[in-house]
Amino acid sequence: ASQKEEMANQKAYEELKAAKEEEIAAGQAQIESKTDELATTDEKNAEAKTDLEDTKASLSADEQFLMMLKEKCQMTDKEWEERQKTRQLEMEAVSKALAILSGDDAHDLFTRTFNPALVQRESAVRSQHREEAAQVLAAVAKKVHSPRLATLAYQVKLDAFTRVKKAIDDMIAMLKQQQADEVKKNDFCKEELHKTEMSTAKATDKREALEAHIGELESTIKTLEDGIAAAKAQIAQLQLDLQRASEDRQKENVEFQKTIADQTMTVEVLKKALDRLATFYDFLQTQGHTKAGRQTPPVPQMEYQPNKGASGVMEMIEKLVHEANDLKAEAKKGESDAQAAYEQTIADTNGSVEALQKEIVAKTKAKAEAHKDKLQAESDHLDTVKELEGLAKYTADLHEECD
Repeated sequence: ASQKEEMANQKAYEELKAAKEEEIAAGQAQIESKTDELATTDEKNAEAKTDLEDTKASLSADEQFLMMLKEKCQMTDKEWEERQKTRQLEMEAVSKALAILSGDDAHDLFTRTFNPALVQRESAVRSQHREEAAQVLAAVAKKVHSPRLATLAYQVKLDAFTRVKKAIDDMIAMLKQQQADEVKKNDFCKEELHKTEMSTAKATDKREALEAHIGELESTIKTLEDGIAAAKAQIAQLQLDLQRASEDRQKENVEFQKTIADQTMTVEVLKKALDRLATFYDFLQTQGHTKAGRQTPPVPQMEYQPNKGASGVMEMIEKLVHEANDLKAEAKKGESDAQAAYEQTIADTNGSVEALQKEIVAKTKAKAEAHKDKLQAESDHLDTVKELEGLAKYTADLHEECD
């Protein structure tokens, strides 16, 4: 009975121990999973903070560049307006000078130029008109700081009327052409600068998006690598646990065989003893019947009586035989249950290993795809950076040409 109770207690202890170990393993796995999740979250948080700082710095630089560009554009527009104003004043001055020289008085003067009687008087009048035109040109030249007008004013004073008029006509034509060229160039510069600015903004957004995408891919690759390593570690642990379970099952089977052998020998020994006692007491009973048919001797003798406790001994032996058989049956049932649990453990372990191996294959494939995408993104990023460098150089050339 004590052996039976001990075996039951041992079995209950083993079951409780196995259940607690499973709970501990599950808790440990959950801790590791949560720790990995926390580490991944912390890493993503740190990367996000870094990206935020970089974005803020990039935004600040872009805003400063935009402010500088607006100021420069305002200055360029102001300089353009001043040049246009100067050009208009210059053209007005030349037109006034031409009007003076081409007026009715100047025309009459030109008609009477070859009249000998009026040469001296009309020469003075012509000089007066030329002086007025020269003064107009000189005043405007001084105001707008135009060397060409100053030269023209000087020529008006010295040159003949026809040459002066031709020079003024040429200068007006040249000024109109220059004004048209400047308008055309200004429109071209504005359009090109606008296109370049839009292209730069688009390329900058693309570069930042690629950098963010590369960061996400690097994080994904790191997560996949950690997942693959964790799956391999789980497979190794499962295989180790299965090996230990196999060793324990072998030890349990050896103990089972020993228990069966011991109880079998015990039953055999007890049965032999029981048979020996039964044979003896059967013999005594047979002798008693034989004596009952004989003559009574003259001197009475005591008749041999079996020990009154013999039946109790035989009953106790029979009880021990039953207990030994019960222990054998319980041992066989325990062995069958243990073997079934071991086989279930093998099946569960193989299933878990197979699932983990599939997970490793899937994550390895996903890692390869992410690595491929990362290489493509890095190539696109390099091209975008080169594009931005080219746009920056073209913008600088435009400013140098247009400002």
